[in-house]
Amino acid sequence: MRSRSTRWTAPALGVAAAGWVLSANQALAQPADQGTTTAVEEDEELGPEAGAKRPAGPDERTGHILLQGRAGYSQPFGSMAAGQPVSEKASGGLAFGANVGIGLSRVTVLEASGSYAMLSAPGRCNDCSGQSLDLGLGFVYHAAQGLAIDPWISYGVGYRRGVFTWSEGSAAGPVTSDHVFHGLDVARIALGVDFYPVSPFGVGVFAELDAGTYLSRPGESSGAAAYGFFQVGLRLALDPVPRSTRTPSASAGTPRRIAGQPAGPGGSAHR
Repeated sequence: MRSRSTRWTAPALGVAAAGWVLSANQALAQPADQGTTTAVEEDEELGPEAGAKRPAGPDERTGHILLQGRAGYSQPFGSMAAGQPVSEKASGGLAFGANVGIGLSRVTVLEASGSYAMLSAPGRCNDCSGQSLDLGLGFVYHAAQGLAIDPWISYGVGYRRGVFTWSEGSAAGPVTSDHVFHGLDVARIALGVDFYPVSPFGVGVFAELDAGTYLSRPGESSGAAAYGFFQVGLRLALDPVPRSTRTPSASAGTPRRIAGQPAGPGGSAHR
């Protein structure tokens, strides 16, 4: 016959084991419950709009008329004609111009441009000089919109008219005359960055490389000759339409008040 102590040993061990398992499960579940409670409290602090997708910022370029004036230094290179480098007749000089564009999207602008360069005499020709007028059309890509710093890059094509002056010998002595060249800029690549201290007005720097060929030259019937112009300088940018004028749309989850039904005391509507 088993003793009384042996009879109660097994039930006591079972009760102790069940208590240990229950306490362990409560300890494991406690961190998860606390995390859930914290998340609920954060959502309550953020309000009913927590997690709502914000509407896109206002489009500050599409349809805008954009104006720029620029000034800098232009350096010609290449050839005026076959076997006749432009460096023999002209050197670099002051250039200035203007751009007019219209925004096609948030980052893209269709732009017309024009510039005029007054080229100086090279070291080997004191009575030489030159002038260059160009008109172009291209696209400008802006890396961002609505920011104070606005980097951009452009590509286009254009028409160029060059007038170079030098002296030629004759029976009566040296005669100074103008020689007119007409060319096609097949690639006009520019890049720069503008800084807008105020919304409609900015200042920036730019660098531009134009490459093309003279299709018409005075007294010369040989094949086309390639030329190039490299220009660096400063520019002023103007956006006549003020930025950030579009009011933001109503936030998601915020009920709109029905017209003609203002809220009365206690939240009820009165007609």
